[in-house]
Amino acid sequence: ESARSMDHTFNIFMLAVECNVKRVILASSNHVMGGYKDSPTHGPSSIHPYTNPNIGTIPLDPATLAVSGDAKAYAAAKLAGERLAMTLGGMYGDRTSFVVLRIGWCQPGENLPETLSAKGSPPEFLLEEESGDRGEDFASESRGISEGDKKDELWFKRMWLSNKDFLNYFEKALEVDVPANTLTSTNPACDYDNDEAFTHRNVRNGFVLVNAMSKNSGAKWNLEETERLLGVVSTDDSLK
Repeated sequence: ESARSMDHTFNIFMLAVECNVKRVILASSNHVMGGYKDSPTHGPSSIHPYTNPNIGTIPLDPATLAVSGDAKAYAAAKLAGERLAMTLGGMYGDRTSFVVLRIGWCQPGENLPETLSAKGSPPEFLLEEESGDRGEDFASESRGISEGDKKDELWFKRMWLSNKDFLNYFEKALEVDVPANTLTSTNPACDYDNDEAFTHRNVRNGFVLVNAMSKNSGAKWNLEETERLLGVVSTDDSLK
């Protein structure tokens, strides 16, 4: 599935460039940075879009891990898409630019904070085969959530993306000015204060990458670049 995801993304990107599509938006994933979930060295607002990628999100509960997996293959496909967008933007940004949104945690339907959990989508939105595979999982949840899932649930809630913010981010991603000329160190968009930030800088010729979460209390995700570049200031908070 990861290989097919890469193929789909690469084919669409190359076709967009060939057809002179003005703007391509990639819905990337929080799983590109999921390795910071349990990092003691990364506190609130520490994960910027230019932070070194750390792919995969490993659940603390072994039972949840057995069902959900670690998302590393999925995250690797998303990261590959990000890097291709960056490369193509640098080559063809004067006619085709790329905006990447690292999507937080959102659910189908009403997407309410109270239905967020480490288990993923609410049971009513699972496919029949998924529901069958995970029926015992949800039954055990009704008897009490594990300590590992309790800790992970807070991670997911702190990267919730509300439906309102989801729409606002994508609308602004269509409109935002993406630099097409050579960026220099004097450009405010390139004001990076360390090597890691420069290597993974989120604004380049023909390319912009930002975090796309709501403004959840205590989140490790930093939205400064999102607010500055897209002009969207979230007021939604899953913990309030």
